[in-house]
Amino acid sequence: MANAKDKKELKKKLSKRLTEARGLAKKLETKAKKSIKKAADEAESLAKKDLKKATKSAKKVVVKATAKVEKAKKATKSAAKPAAKVAAKPVVKAASTPAVQKPVSKPAVKKAAPKPIANPAAKPAARSATPSASWTVVALRDYARTKGITGYTGLTKAALLAKIKASGK
Repeated sequence: MANAKDKKELKKKLSKRLTEARGLAKKLETKAKKSIKKAADEAESLAKKDLKKATKSAKKVVVKATAKVEKAKKATKSAAKPAAKVAAKPVVKAASTPAVQKPVSKPAVKKAAPKPIANPAAKPAARSATPSASWTVVALRDYARTKGITGYTGLTKAALLAKIKASGK
């Protein structure tokens, strides 16, 4: 019978130890939950601090970029004002452009009338009556067109000037 008594005592001890183990497990679980919550709170706090820093940095970048944009706008406006004044006052001088003369026409060949000049502002303000190296390519082409010279479209400035002088017109 001693064996049955020992078995009962062992059962009691095991039951007691099992209850103690369950209590310890609950305490450990509670401690772990508290540790996890504390770590999560710390992480959230750090994330909020980092977010504030990033927001502050972003605001600084936006302020700098806005200042640069404003500076660029002012520079564009100041650069556009002189160009607008020049474009608003086209310079047209009747005496500075060469007189349009009809070429001597041959009975069998008729030449088309010279094309009107599209942009008088593209010509230099004052130029001499005879073409020179100071003339622009556009002005030299206009001159060649008005004088009835052909084959000038693909020429360089030097070749165009030589062609005009060679034509004697």
